[in-house]
Amino acid sequence: MLKTNFLLKLFRKGFIIKLLLLTLLYMLLPLIEIFIIMYMSDYFGQFLLLGLAASTGLLGVLIALLQVNKTLITLKEKIRNGEYPGREFMILAGILVSSLLLITPGFITDLLGFLLLIPFFRNEIGKVITGKIDKTLREIYEYLRLYEL
Repeated sequence: MLKTNFLLKLFRKGFIIKLLLLTLLYMLLPLIEIFIIMYMSDYFGQFLLLGLAASTGLLGVLIALLQVNKTLITLKEKIRNGEYPGREFMILAGILVSSLLLITPGFITDLLGFLLLIPFFRNEIGKVITGKIDKTLREIYEYLRLYEL
């Protein structure tokens, strides 16, 4: 039943429009990033700038991995104690969005990714995501509780 509802949501007009707008934004972002890199390479040099962009993304992903490990430990403890880890799901969703932005090459995406590593912003984006999939997260919680991590 859950899969049928998911498939029906895919064909709703509102969902398709949101998906197209998100895709358009994600396509325009690399073009803006390329323009910034080309403009700034006159001042800093191409190789230094590309190295800086790659290293900031790598550093951000390492920070995100540390936060994920810390959050997973707390999540496992809450599941063992029989508590619903809603906050941890929210944090993990925020870190996922942050990591996706950090692995996308460029300075704007790295800046947004680092911004989402700050707990306030990470929690806000996590609330939006987990609010839409709360029923599924509760099912995952019940499944994990049965098999006790």
